[in-house]
Amino acid sequence: MSIPLLPLLLVIASSLAWAGFDLQRKLLLQEVPSVALVFLLTLGSAPLFAAWTLIVGASLPSTGYWTPALASVLLNIFANLFLLEGMRIVPLSVSVPLLSLTPVFAALLAIPMLGERPSLAAGAGILMVIAGAVWLNWPRAAKPSQVEKPEEPAVGHEYERSRHLKGALFVALTSLFWAMTIPLDKLALTRAAAPFHGTVLNAGVAAGVLIVLLGQRRQRDLAGVRRVPGLFALALVVSCLALGLQLLALPFIFVGTVETLKRGIGNFMSMISGWIFFRETVTLPKSLALGLMAVGVGLILS
Repeated sequence: MSIPLLPLLLVIASSLAWAGFDLQRKLLLQEVPSVALVFLLTLGSAPLFAAWTLIVGASLPSTGYWTPALASVLLNIFANLFLLEGMRIVPLSVSVPLLSLTPVFAALLAIPMLGERPSLAAGAGILMVIAGAVWLNWPRAAKPSQVEKPEEPAVGHEYERSRHLKGALFVALTSLFWAMTIPLDKLALTRAAAPFHGTVLNAGVAAGVLIVLLGQRRQRDLAGVRRVPGLFALALVVSCLALGLQLLALPFIFVGTVETLKRGIGNFMSMISGWIFFRETVTLPKSLALGLMAVGVGLILS
């Protein structure tokens, strides 16, 4: 398939913006709890997309828009909550690559939903991504300096391992939900302009997460953003660019191509950002696991 240059550039720019947004969310989570952060980011983004809608004079959506749009909103509420909770627990260089499971779920869901059976190459790619995800989260043997002292029972290590697996599960669930939202977004964009749909997505997610926040009685968590106003403002701009560019490109390029570029760029940047900003080690097993997942994604979407 020949890919037009402009949509391809839009996807690359969007992928780089998503990678930057992942880093900014990880940094913001040090000051703002996950539920409060999802609410603040989506609430802040909605007016920006609304302004874009007014500036371009986008018309109201046509018939059939609201069903896929609202379904995407509902799935995105859970996806964003699970993602940030997972990112809070596990390293950036682990959480972001686990999103490579998104095309795996998309290919598997297409069997019962669309009757589309993956090719032999796609089946091999699914197994490679799953193997890479397991390898990425497989418990590493402790170095001599890390072995427990008599006064430090192994319970603490078991707790950390369990906590790590819990975070990985949250990110895997995010991949499952996003595998369902991307086709819904593309369907919605055939009936509405990109800025209007972006407004609906952000406003809808903000409203849903607000209910969760009020139900947990954790409104005070919102105050944490006062400690990082500059970073929060930058995250808003970058997140709007990432989503806006992706929505603009979706009508002109296959979903699979979007996912391939996004996950490939995101995986590489997460390893670099994790090393620079969080002192996460770049080990040979981790690099090989990321490479295995990248090849697997390419086979699934080829």
